[in-house]
Amino acid sequence: MLRVVFDTNILVSGIIASGYSALIIDAALREEIKLVSSAHMLEEFSEVITRRHIAKKYPKAAENADILLDFLRAFSILTAGVPTEAISIDRDDDYVLACVIGENVDAIVSGDPHLLSLKSYKGTPILSPKDFVIQYLSH
Repeated sequence: MLRVVFDTNILVSGIIASGYSALIIDAALREEIKLVSSAHMLEEFSEVITRRHIAKKYPKAAENADILLDFLRAFSILTAGVPTEAISIDRDDDYVLACVIGENVDAIVSGDPHLLSLKSYKGTPILSPKDFVIQYLSH
């Protein structure tokens, strides 16, 4: 089974909109891929998805996020995910990258231009949601 790190923006996009991120979330919920994450990243997702402007625009987002969080806590591989070095200009990106260490991750999926510009980290490709779906989920 593929082991994948989802950046927080993929989780948020997958909850509030249809598209590639939603396809990836659906694949995880069907247990076709295994999410690798950390407590920090799950907390960040919980904080972002409950922001007032998101909750106002997407009233079911928080409810759907709770369901997804319960699933992620139960079925994800949770790593320490603590950065040991600064790689990106955004410190939160380093938490995403830290999930790769020691976990034999197949891909990192992100919509963040800072992460995507790296192209890979420690041999793990960093892909946009579209590229991930095309390369790994298209049958």
